Amino acid sequence: MTSQTLAKKGLTSQQVAGLLRKHGYNEFPHKQEFTALKIILSQFTSFLIVILIVAGGISFFLHETIDAIAIFGIVLINAVIGFIQEYKAENAVKALKKMVVPTTIVIRNGKEKEVPIRELVPGDIVKLSEGDKIPADLELIEAYSLKIDEAVLTGESVPSNKDAKGKDRQKIAFRGTIVTTGRAIARVTSTGINTEFGKIVDLVQKTSKTRSPLTIQLDKLGKRLGIIILILITILFGLGYLREISLIEMFMTSVALGVSAIPEGLPIIVTLTLAMGVRVLARKKAIVRKMNSVETLGATTIICSDKTGTLTLNEMTVRKICTNFEEVEIPGQGYKWGRKKIALTTPEQKKLLEICENCNSSYVENGETLGDPTEIALKVLTRKAGFIKKYKELDENVFTSERKMMSSLQKVGKEKQVMAKGAFEEIIKKSTHILKDGKVKKITPADKAKYRKLANKYAKSALRVLGFAYKVQNKGFTENSLIFVGLTAMEDPPRKSVKQSIAIAQKAHIQVKIITGDNAITAKAVGEEIGLNVTNVVTGDQIDKMSDRELRKVLKTTQIFARTKPQHKYRIVDLLKKSRNVVAVTGDGVNDAPALKHADVGIAMGIKGTEATKEVADIVLKDDNFTTIVNTIEEGRRIYHNILSFIKYMLSANFDTIMAVGVLTILGFPLPILPLQILWINIATDALPALALGSSPAPEGIMEEKPHPKQESIFKKFFLFIAVAALLQTIVNLAIYFYGVSLDTKAAIDIFDLSIPSHARTLVFTQIVMFELFFVFVCKEEKSLKLKNLLTNHTLIGAVLLSFGLQLMMIYAPFMQAIFKTMPLSGIEWAIVVLFASTAFLVPVVTKVLRSALNKIR
Repeated sequence: MTSQTLAKKGLTSQQVAGLLRKHGYNEFPHKQEFTALKIILSQFTSFLIVILIVAGGISFFLHETIDAIAIFGIVLINAVIGFIQEYKAENAVKALKKMVVPTTIVIRNGKEKEVPIRELVPGDIVKLSEGDKIPADLELIEAYSLKIDEAVLTGESVPSNKDAKGKDRQKIAFRGTIVTTGRAIARVTSTGINTEFGKIVDLVQKTSKTRSPLTIQLDKLGKRLGIIILILITILFGLGYLREISLIEMFMTSVALGVSAIPEGLPIIVTLTLAMGVRVLARKKAIVRKMNSVETLGATTIICSDKTGTLTLNEMTVRKICTNFEEVEIPGQGYKWGRKKIALTTPEQKKLLEICENCNSSYVENGETLGDPTEIALKVLTRKAGFIKKYKELDENVFTSERKMMSSLQKVGKEKQVMAKGAFEEIIKKSTHILKDGKVKKITPADKAKYRKLANKYAKSALRVLGFAYKVQNKGFTENSLIFVGLTAMEDPPRKSVKQSIAIAQKAHIQVKIITGDNAITAKAVGEEIGLNVTNVVTGDQIDKMSDRELRKVLKTTQIFARTKPQHKYRIVDLLKKSRNVVAVTGDGVNDAPALKHADVGIAMGIKGTEATKEVADIVLKDDNFTTIVNTIEEGRRIYHNILSFIKYMLSANFDTIMAVGVLTILGFPLPILPLQILWINIATDALPALALGSSPAPEGIMEEKPHPKQESIFKKFFLFIAVAALLQTIVNLAIYFYGVSLDTKAAIDIFDLSIPSHARTLVFTQIVMFELFFVFVCKEEKSLKLKNLLTNHTLIGAVLLSFGLQLMMIYAPFMQAIFKTMPLSGIEWAIVVLFASTAFLVPVVTKVLRSALNKIR
């Protein structure tokens, strides 16, 4: 079988199955990491947990068996919760990598089809286009203007020219390299570990683990707070010793306070919440490739969007054709055609159909379509007319955004013809003659003016206009001195949901800018149709003439940038970022990759996007839909809001107990809370409700707020809120403690004897738990504390009820009473506890008053 025949037929399904069994999947073996064991062991490496284990050992040594068992039990529960959280987070991060399945177009059983790259086998015939990542080692069969970036293998920054008739490396395309221009048909020679890229797989697998900026910030904050808390508990230990409190008891209390107060689990909970959010986004057709982009989404101030396929359906339909100055309406919608044929029989119309069919890289056979929507629409047109003339292609100049056209050299009978299509203004500019009345004549300024007027009329109706031309050229292959044939006007209707999504984005204080390769008139018509208030349209040629200062000024008043090239998109993104905007950018072509990489959030198209753009993107849209971008931003805001909620909660709840113990120790009173009780609070209130906060639905009006500043200081943002919460809780703890002391005095209970239950410590213990269970709702809905809003997170309600039930067990179950030294509370005592704990709802009110007063002073 010759290479040309093989290129047309490809392998059969039976051959593929046999070769797959022989060679295996086209993938690299992954190193198995025993992460579960590592995560389990890491739960016991914290400095304070080690001390706690030592303390448990000392308790055993001193025959305090119940205390020792309780300590080890709490350490174990803490480790189990930590393991579950971290293991889920690790698995969610791994799952991210599996969400985007790279595919390639192959020819099998004589048909073109899209298959996952891992299913390629040696002998497969692969079609390559601009922006594709080479899926395996390939030998070229046909190549047109093909250049491949091989920097990943050779380090060379300049793309290599490739030729099917070349020697050695010149006719080989290596796995992992990227097609920068041109297209090709090639045969797979090696897959998986047998490719050149596979031989360096060990180096490739040694990638660094990226962490989100917020996780890094919290890690640093946790370490700083850890040092401060260690200093505080050391001072407390010293004070307790001076006050002649039991050395063991004071040591245990200090360690318990340290374990409770240091928020070392925060980064893990942040990662887990982000990962849960990523799953939600995947269900909403947005695949997140880089976790930190979820944080940045909520801060987005400008969306720079493509027009075709993102704001529109990307299902082109030829609505009108015009040849010889005669317009013909084309019926039908989308890529369907019936038996009834459209009468397109003039010489000019037939020539236009020949160009539509042959200057075209798409695949349209038996109702199956693959390729660029514009090219598919042109082939559908030839089938509607029932006029399909196919010639032998000799060479091709592929479409580029710089030239805005493509041309192919065809063998037509005994002569060679150059057939060209592209942006109307580019084709008419290169035309010196015109096909008119069945004859080739010199094109006049009047001819050009008539066609330009017609093209502008179509563009104002939001139709995309393409020009068509040809020439006879038996020697060489050039794109000048063409014979103009006519034009087509294509409809690509806006997506139904886009108008509403743009309105939502504008309410959310997010600007929407269209950056498109289409002409200015069409772009403006589409922009106005989808609800943009278009006050200014700037073209790529105008951008070239502007200084950075002038362009910055123009960016403030311009919604649409037309006839742009990739370098224009990059420059626009760069200047918007320098103006302190947070920019989300969409892209699909290989040349869009630099702009996507430079953007704060790079968004690649999952359907029409190239592998090159998907590689550098933060997010890949499965449906290429603008509405998905707006939904993703809303989800990003929800996730960020929830992260802030539990950060507020955990930091606020971690200082009050230290302050209460500190004040009472200085005043010479016995401990208000026992070490085991402190450790229990850490599990009952910190672990369960804090994690449940991450699944809260978006608060009402979240898409009417301004975007949050990028990489804002969390501690600075909530310092006043945290300080108010800690102070209020300390006051309440002291008040309920002294109330309990009075009850113990009446009941002749020795408050200094820490081995017996007391009203005071039971009240403080229960009040802290109840305060934090109320406070978690305050952190969820700080701005609008309405009952309706408080009850929206069913997971949180469940976690709070579970924690409350466990607390009841602590004070009413005899076995737990013996371990935790608690006693039952009366109805009046419960009323006082609930009343004092309800001061949690005053925290936002007091914070607001103080903030307002401080702002007036400033």
